Amino acid sequence: MVYFKACLITVAVECAFFWLLGYRGRYKQSVIALSNVVTNLSLNIFLSYVQWMYYRPWIFIPEAIVVLTEYLIYRYAFEEGSHLLLKVFLANVITYSLGVLLEAVKLL
Repeated sequence: MVYFKACLITVAVECAFFWLLGYRGRYKQSVIALSNVVTNLSLNIFLSYVQWMYYRPWIFIPEAIVVLTEYLIYRYAFEEGSHLLLKVFLANVITYSLGVLLEAVKLL
């Protein structure tokens, strides 16, 4: 259940973030939402398997893979390269930080 809460929060926050940056419309929002569902659930299942949550510094390796994966999907889908990697990185920093905060206050 925690995975689905985390996924829902990630999708909502990242879709809103990109919407604010001008990525509007059904196509763009669908690509963002579906990409985040796949990468978020994959990441959380992977982390639960290897139990890296106890080794916080190592989490940045799979997180970097998620950022790169989302960037490549968006670049292909939106045919855009200008500052896209920075936008994807910022979106993931926001959702990661929010997840850590919600976990710390026992809301996740």
